[in-house]
Amino acid sequence: MYYQTIFKSIKNYQINLVIKILTISDFAVWSSYQLLMPIFAIFVTNKIPNGSIEVVGIASALCLLAKSVFEIPVGIYIDKHRGEKDDLYTSIFGTVLTAAVYFAYIFVGSIWELYLLQILLGLAAALAFPGWRSIFTRHLDKNKEALEWSLYDVITGFGMAASAALGGFIATIFGFDVLFIVVSVLTLIGAAMLLMIKDKIYQK
Repeated sequence: MYYQTIFKSIKNYQINLVIKILTISDFAVWSSYQLLMPIFAIFVTNKIPNGSIEVVGIASALCLLAKSVFEIPVGIYIDKHRGEKDDLYTSIFGTVLTAAVYFAYIFVGSIWELYLLQILLGLAAALAFPGWRSIFTRHLDKNKEALEWSLYDVITGFGMAASAALGGFIATIFGFDVLFIVVSVLTLIGAAMLLMIKDKIYQK
């Protein structure tokens, strides 16, 4: 019921289709992310051999460092190409790679494998963010920019808040493997939704 209300509010609000789809896509992506993140440290310390709080910190740092290293080159590449096709497809690829990393958590058996996945997760974010943001920025409705950014933040924020509590429940009842599958599938749904705007993006 809660999610139906959110989607209904987006559907009825008079904004262009690109902004609607991008917002709903990120609702799925960030909600799935928040299913996992609050209990990520528990997964590392309980399920990975020799996992510790220090390992959690290093893993998080590696993800952020990888994102920081790769994001500017991706942004430069996107800006050098006319049109928004490259923006869209790098964003889709980055989101799909994110889903693949979430699924791969099921098979992690050592600390170095976790570190490798965290680096790939940072790369995925570096690919996904610049293209998504550039498309969203260009398609904001005139004189509604602040409101549409606010609507985006509120919708994704509510989704993340609900998911934060739900993730712990899923992991407790069904286990981490099921949680990773749910997170991966939701992220793929977010990526698939981006294909809905391929005919609406700017070609030049």
